[in-house]
Amino acid sequence: MLKWLKGLGGLGSGGEKPDHPMYSVREAEKLLADLPESNPGKALEEIVGWIESVSQTPGFEPALRGAVLRTLEDTGLRFEETLLNQYLGEARIHDHRSRDRCQKSLAFRAALSEAYLNCLVDDFGIESEARSGEDETLMTVLCRGMRSTGLQEKVRHLNYQGVDNQVWGRLYRYYRIAEKVGLENRSAKPYRAEQTPTTPQQELLRPLLLEVGALESLAPEHVELASRMVSRIANAFTISDKPSPANPFCVDLAQPASPFQYGDAPPAVPTARFFGPGTGADRLKEMLDREAANPLPGDRKEGQEFSRWDVVRVLRHLLLYWGPERPFRLNKRTRAQGKIYILHSLDAIRRVVIQVGTDQFAAIEATYAERGHELSLVAEELDVAPEVWTEKDVSDNGIGVEVPPKHGEWVKIGRMCAVKRADADYWWVGVIRRLDAKAGMSVSAGIEILSKNPASMWLKLVGKEGQMASTWATSTGSHRYDYVNSVMLESERDSATLGSTLAIDPKEYVQDMVCEALIGEKSRLIKMGGQRDSGDDFVIISFSWM
Repeated sequence: MLKWLKGLGGLGSGGEKPDHPMYSVREAEKLLADLPESNPGKALEEIVGWIESVSQTPGFEPALRGAVLRTLEDTGLRFEETLLNQYLGEARIHDHRSRDRCQKSLAFRAALSEAYLNCLVDDFGIESEARSGEDETLMTVLCRGMRSTGLQEKVRHLNYQGVDNQVWGRLYRYYRIAEKVGLENRSAKPYRAEQTPTTPQQELLRPLLLEVGALESLAPEHVELASRMVSRIANAFTISDKPSPANPFCVDLAQPASPFQYGDAPPAVPTARFFGPGTGADRLKEMLDREAANPLPGDRKEGQEFSRWDVVRVLRHLLLYWGPERPFRLNKRTRAQGKIYILHSLDAIRRVVIQVGTDQFAAIEATYAERGHELSLVAEELDVAPEVWTEKDVSDNGIGVEVPPKHGEWVKIGRMCAVKRADADYWWVGVIRRLDAKAGMSVSAGIEILSKNPASMWLKLVGKEGQMASTWATSTGSHRYDYVNSVMLESERDSATLGSTLAIDPKEYVQDMVCEALIGEKSRLIKMGGQRDSGDDFVIISFSWM
């Protein structure tokens, strides 16, 4: 294709067809058949080049240009899907390959967004009084263009980047066009593979509701899941040119900026549009009630994209940020500068925090040996050195840090870590809640501090549902009790009750299990409650003292 571009010379003789190798859908399909199936990145790059050349070459009839662009998009979809699946399978914040996969998807969507808009404006004259084209054709180009524009938001969040205002500006321009020609509520099926019709209004509201759903605080796989959920219920969302409690969010179609919650000061301009989840929130609540009715496994089964816990977590997240009690930052952050020491993995955390119940360590060690496992909880035997990050700001319950390029291969939203400031003697426990990778290779992270007084505590499993301890222990095939090492996350407000949550290995979590907490001479029983949070190697659960 590059050789042909050098010799591009305008219209063919007689003006019967454009001077372009893809002068028809059939010719486009022939050329696309030669794309390297084994190299989706290169294939998508070539498709982007074709999209740009088809868009810029004169002589295409409007309907033909639109049809060739659709062929290019449909072909590119499978390569894009492969790239994003590869990214989701091994996303790393400092990995060039990870970022490159997302960048190729972004380039594909940006090229389509611009090409479809040019086709509408320049070929069909949709912004002029003398527009051409059948409504069905216009709707296909319009909805596909809006889809590609909106999907740039998702891909940028997959890669821990904010959305450019240029993306919002183009999306709003598409919608202004739809309103001008009276097509904003017209149904269409722009993609053969999709059974449910869409409208330009739905194509606007999908990315808007995702954006107010705080995607920046979701891990990549949860961003993907949230996008799918929003797509399923997009026909339930509402929009109006007047503010109301049902539509608490707003955009100004004349301003290229992200959506926002307007509160008590709705913009008084004719281009303001007010929107909300409508009955979509009720539908998510119904899904949540079904999924949360039974105990939730934390691990994904083999071949499973998402666990039920993934589904519940994303449903709760969207409902929280769409609802009336939408979170906002309570504690003011102050600038800080210094070193922060970071350790990740539950195993490392258990070794460096304060340990209780060690007076029964001999019995615990014997049980582990019987099971064929080695046991070490000595901090000095930790085979991973703490990473040194740079502190940027701090609040009562959080720390902002910069992740050095040579560190943080394990970093993603939702990862638990131990945190120690350079001037501190003790380790805290936190979870990475936000990542921002938009500034080149620099990555900023926001860590929520779960506990400044964590303690590694042994639990002796006693039984469940009234079983006697001795009966339960015998039923396991062992003459010894089983022990679980947990991290008690005691926050300042919970100090009177010795904490309210525990972090444990997902494989050791059994809801309603009764355990003896080894915290001194006087034993206390606790009962494991429901899951509050989860990660790759931990679950955070509630518990109650008995």
